[in-house]
Amino acid sequence: MKNYSADHPGSYSCQAWSSVWAPNLVHVLACSALVLVVIMAAMTSTMVQAVDPDQLQDFCVADLSPTNPVIVNGFPCKPSANVTSKDFLFTGLSTPATVPTTGIKATATFATVFEYPALNTLGISHARLDFGPGGVIPPHTHPLASETLYVLEGTIYTGFVSYEGVLYAETLKVGDLYVFPKGTVHFQINVGTTHAASLNALTSQDPGLLFVGNHLLASNIPDAVLETSLGINATALKYLQASVPPLQGF
Repeated sequence: MKNYSADHPGSYSCQAWSSVWAPNLVHVLACSALVLVVIMAAMTSTMVQAVDPDQLQDFCVADLSPTNPVIVNGFPCKPSANVTSKDFLFTGLSTPATVPTTGIKATATFATVFEYPALNTLGISHARLDFGPGGVIPPHTHPLASETLYVLEGTIYTGFVSYEGVLYAETLKVGDLYVFPKGTVHFQINVGTTHAASLNALTSQDPGLLFVGNHLLASNIPDAVLETSLGINATALKYLQASVPPLQGF
């Protein structure tokens, strides 16, 4: 058998192992540790690239001026010399919106970056929902955010549909909290006999709002596609399209 140790003086035979095991073990352990560090660094790099980067300053009050030439993922920052404590105060949720733009007998009052520029780069926004008896916020999604709903007043039935098509829903009372995972279809309805309200928090400064019915039936999707997808004829489709209430989102 070829003598590997003789041909490679820097190596160790099984016979010689007993006399040199200590330094060789240190070498093996050192190499193993180095490999582990490299693997962990690679994993860390991969994980960092898979999430949004941390902000690079403590705040960036948005400059919403349409004439600002800077284009970024979000909004450019207002010069810090022009920022005051008033920029961080928002009183718009103290009273409900007066026009039911996002629901039937229900209103949504928003505090996104568009209404509250101090939220720029902070990854959060809020909404206040107000419902008359029987008021509904129709099925919708927020493609860019998860959401929580905290009941301030009344009784609200709410829930979401999972990616597997399972409905998770509960009847909530004052003080209850419910969560809607990012991108899932969810809804709210006042099932009480009096006014109801909630305070909602979302994990994006601009979470987006897509109403299922409106975006499906009030868009430019060809009728043939909708008829086949919904299993209905042209007459039924026209009826549904004419019945969808005009809603606006944020």
